Amino acid sequence: MAKKNTHAIRQLPKLKSLLKKYRQLKSMQSGLLQLSELSNSTTDLDGFYHGLEAVIKTLLATDSFNIALLNPANELQLTYCHNPVEKLLYQDLNLAKERKNLTGLVLQRQAPVHCSAKERIALAKADKIFLSGSVWIDWLGVPLKRNGQVIGVISLQSYDKKRYFSEQNCQILEFIAEHLVTAIDRVQSRELLESSIQQRTVKLTQTNQQLQREIVERQLAVKTHQVLLNISELTTKSQAISEFYQVLHQEINKLLPAKNFYIALLSENKSQLEFPYYCNEKFAQPATKKLNDGLSEMVIRKGKPILLSDNIIYTLAAEGEVTQDDFSSLCPDFALTQAWLAAPLSNQGEIFGVIAIQHYQDKNAYHSKDLELMRFVSHHIAIEISRQKTQQQAIKNHEVLEEIVNKRTQELQVSNLNLRMQIEERRKAEARLYYDAHHDALTQLPNRTMFSERLTYAIRHLKRHPNHKFAVLFIDLDRFKIINDTLGHHAGDQFLIEIARRLDHCVRDNDILARLGGDEFVVLLDSLRATEYIKEIASRIITSIAQPFEFDGHTLYSNASIGIAQSRANYKDASEILRDADAAMYEAKNLGRGRYVFFEDSMREKIIASMTLEQELRRAIQSKQFELHYQKISDLTSTKTIGFEVFLRWQHPTKGLLTPSEFLFMAEETGMILDIETWVIEQVCLQLKRWQQSKEYEHTYIGVNLSGRHLIQADQLAKLIALISANTAEPERLILEFNESAFARHTELALKGLHRLKELGVKLALDDYGVGLSSFNFLHNYPFEFIKLDRSFIRTLNHNDKNLSLIKALHELGTKFGYQLVAEGIESEAMFKKLQTVGCQFGQGYYISRPEKIVDNNANTKSYLDTNSNAVAIIQA
Repeated sequence: MAKKNTHAIRQLPKLKSLLKKYRQLKSMQSGLLQLSELSNSTTDLDGFYHGLEAVIKTLLATDSFNIALLNPANELQLTYCHNPVEKLLYQDLNLAKERKNLTGLVLQRQAPVHCSAKERIALAKADKIFLSGSVWIDWLGVPLKRNGQVIGVISLQSYDKKRYFSEQNCQILEFIAEHLVTAIDRVQSRELLESSIQQRTVKLTQTNQQLQREIVERQLAVKTHQVLLNISELTTKSQAISEFYQVLHQEINKLLPAKNFYIALLSENKSQLEFPYYCNEKFAQPATKKLNDGLSEMVIRKGKPILLSDNIIYTLAAEGEVTQDDFSSLCPDFALTQAWLAAPLSNQGEIFGVIAIQHYQDKNAYHSKDLELMRFVSHHIAIEISRQKTQQQAIKNHEVLEEIVNKRTQELQVSNLNLRMQIEERRKAEARLYYDAHHDALTQLPNRTMFSERLTYAIRHLKRHPNHKFAVLFIDLDRFKIINDTLGHHAGDQFLIEIARRLDHCVRDNDILARLGGDEFVVLLDSLRATEYIKEIASRIITSIAQPFEFDGHTLYSNASIGIAQSRANYKDASEILRDADAAMYEAKNLGRGRYVFFEDSMREKIIASMTLEQELRRAIQSKQFELHYQKISDLTSTKTIGFEVFLRWQHPTKGLLTPSEFLFMAEETGMILDIETWVIEQVCLQLKRWQQSKEYEHTYIGVNLSGRHLIQADQLAKLIALISANTAEPERLILEFNESAFARHTELALKGLHRLKELGVKLALDDYGVGLSSFNFLHNYPFEFIKLDRSFIRTLNHNDKNLSLIKALHELGTKFGYQLVAEGIESEAMFKKLQTVGCQFGQGYYISRPEKIVDNNANTKSYLDTNSNAVAIIQA
């Protein structure tokens, strides 16, 4: 028993130490849990900061801490300080000192800083910080970060010589900093949300008020229409005239104060007024009344609706305009009346009575707009009275009015239904607008906006979790434009809907499939484990799209070209990865379509090279870096030189002399070819002017090879005609040359353009004949005076003479249709002689001469042209 007691006594210190550690761990766990709950439940920063005091004191055994945040001007501001002395000192610091203290040092390093009092003195001596604040024993600060960017600093101070901060304290403070940033973001998001809700509430309130006004106006309009319809119905019913008057009075009283209402009719001899209906609160119904200068008589004389109010008379003209005059006549029947409204009763332009209402108390009881209503009522009373005279005519009118009433009733019912539907639609508008803003209307897939949001989220997630992988597939459909143009937009829409359905079956539920527009689709493959899965999905998509489509008896085929961009840490936003996926897709198209290609940096380099070439070409046009080289053209019979073909060259500042094959494709693609050809025409016209000084070459022809854009663009054709007219007085010395591609599309438009140029006086040539379609239609339906045989066609004569018969036939046709043959690419004597034998008139090539640059100075020009030659120069850009 004694041994056991002794052993227990020895174990007691160890047990107390373990108990102390357990309590410390429990306290730390409780503090961290409290911090997490505080971060998740906070609604304002002040509450969070106050709760943070207890957490820091529990976890770090200190209650002295500061929080400083960067404001929009990138200045540090003390946001919270649990130390009154330090707070006053911080407020005294200017911006420069804020960056030269320990807090600024944390901000500069973007990493935790642990500094003792001794190290603080050393930093001050090294002029890295200013000494400020109270003297503490130990100091610890960590940066506050949002998405890797420092937004502020939280720091601790220890004034206890026995209390120093450890590495574990640093980790705990970093954990606190992370939750602090979360709380800051949550409060800011809540403030933005509340602001958005408030703005939306104001907007909805305004909309609701407008709707209420519309409803009130509509209700008034419905009531007015209903009364007018009731009055119209009265004239179609077979009833006694006295009953008609009584019911009419009731209907008018629904819209206007009509307690005092009467109807007065002219007698047969038109000398008296009779009152078949009379309701008045002051006077009994009169039997008859002789005509005098009373108000009723005034209405009959004027023949228009009249309103008397406050000694002003308002009159309604036939076209609906209201005029007013002072009323100063003494009328006995207006002595007690404050307001009086009346309209004449007429039949086929003849007035036979008056309808009137009056008010004895309110001079504003009636308004000028009521004149139109009285005219309407008077019209229907006249109809009813006429019906009494001609019953059969009234029956016919009844049928017509019945149809009108039914139609108007239906219109009102439709209007009421539409009003209810509009109210319901406004309730659903916000949800529908949000859905429409994030989805494609045709395929119901997510659109570019929604896809960019999800892709942006994936990029942000990658920055926090580097091991997370994703990829973007950019899908473009082949032949979609042909399908759309051939079968119509409806077929194109159905095709896209089917494409969306097939693509949806090729991806996982957690992947995002979206339509960017047209025939472009994108897929975000999220949470990837291996590249092989990307290839599998891409192959599955290509196989699915390649399957035939059945539509209205047509079998359609298409392919998918896919560009793939995988996630990288250097992607900053969604547009960058979409740009690279798009570049990869174009590379897939260039390689033959119906395939997928992963993005490589070399693709971006190719795009940059293309952009660089475009910029350099634009500078070349501005600084005129081009020059023309001439090659002789000979008469194959006499072997005399009859002209030159001019080749365009670009004297590049760094690459030297470039041929058209190195830059002309870019000029065509960007439209700069038109500017280049303008310069060529100006140079050719200038050469013509120079040759006017030479008797030997004053009748020389020069030809220019032009783009087909001049023929199919009306404005461009007009510019070309104006350019030629402005630069030469002899357009007949120009030969404008076009190849077959200018007529492949817009055939009729191109032919009209050729005839306009022919009317100008220029000559026309067809270039590169013998390749492509080479239709015989060009030989007799188009106004060409020269047909140029392509060099590839001529080159076949080296090993095959079959084309000689075709050249001979073209020559014979030329004598009939009025054109001459020019052979390009003559490179040997044998080829030269073969062309002579079949009657080809002209030719050119290395066998005859190589292209050379002409130095045009009167003396040198003569060295390039043979005597007595009718020169023809064909300029090829």
